[in-house]
Amino acid sequence: MRKGAWVSTLGLHRQIGIEKGIKELKDMGIEEVYIIVVNSGGALYPSKVRPSLPQVGGKDLITPLVKEARKADLRVHAWIVSLNFHQEDFMKRNKYLYVVNKLGISCIEKPPYVDHYKWLCPSRPQVRENLVDTFLEIAERFDVDGLHFDYIRLPDIILPKGIRGRYPGVPKEEVLKPEFDYCYCNVCRSLFKEEKGLDPIAIPYDDPNYQIWFKWRADRITDIVRYVCKKVKLYDSSLEVSAAVFATPSLAYRYVFQDWPNWGLDLYNPMIYHKYYEKPVEWIGEAVKEGVRSGARISAGILIGFMESFEELYRGFKLALENGAVGITVFVYPPPRSELKDWVKKAFKELAKDTAS
Repeated sequence: MRKGAWVSTLGLHRQIGIEKGIKELKDMGIEEVYIIVVNSGGALYPSKVRPSLPQVGGKDLITPLVKEARKADLRVHAWIVSLNFHQEDFMKRNKYLYVVNKLGISCIEKPPYVDHYKWLCPSRPQVRENLVDTFLEIAERFDVDGLHFDYIRLPDIILPKGIRGRYPGVPKEEVLKPEFDYCYCNVCRSLFKEEKGLDPIAIPYDDPNYQIWFKWRADRITDIVRYVCKKVKLYDSSLEVSAAVFATPSLAYRYVFQDWPNWGLDLYNPMIYHKYYEKPVEWIGEAVKEGVRSGARISAGILIGFMESFEELYRGFKLALENGAVGITVFVYPPPRSELKDWVKKAFKELAKDTAS
């Protein structure tokens, strides 16, 4: 059983301290960490590819964290926010690289849902090369076991049921709306028109050609993932390439254009955050089962802050493993409540006993 945790690098530095944080993770039973190296606001080290997060002030927050994790014999994955990137200087210089909705409005001018929803277009060669260069720079610079995609998708064309009510103009049902439908930039439109003879901006939602256009965009995400993965493996075939993806293959495709079972990665960490979908904890097992049936190797991503008791957390972990997950990836460390650390520790111990018996 793989026992992992997504780690907020800034949270660790500000709230806990590196040495104490790594000791706590080890005590929880965690054996591998996904540490955020590039977030949507910038790199957490002096990068030559993506500008640094302003709050970091040009410092390298990653090297000391990796060193401490290595001392504790933890496997280390570099967590890389990929297509959601709202660093101000970068956006000013590269506005043309960002996605445009069906109304012809750039996400920079009017981002959907929240202000930081500013997304790079996967159809652009410049975006593809920027992402490859980011992954390879990290692989070269830091002593990591793997590289981990996050936000490797288009903006949500449909939000999970449990959060639709948070945002104005979002339908309660699964209804497509042009202001949330990306990407219709000139490059996407011209490429699709060359291939299919249709301008996608003119395709109505009830036209069968819309599903062809939908798949075309999902394929652009698949293409960029495969391209980056191939370059990483050419650099060092021992590096594990993984991704944080939406909860199930069907929801991921329908909501954010992720056809993730066809990406060809080593591991998938589906974010099975059940309350976002207004589902009980038992749904974690169902979601894992769907992913495993697709042929994917899964470490189930579980948002422990949603758990209301130890029994519920343990049940969620157990259901994931019983339905074919090779491990659990905990979101997030530092956790929102201190008792969650003890619950995770206890759950991993109980599961180890169950496996042994």
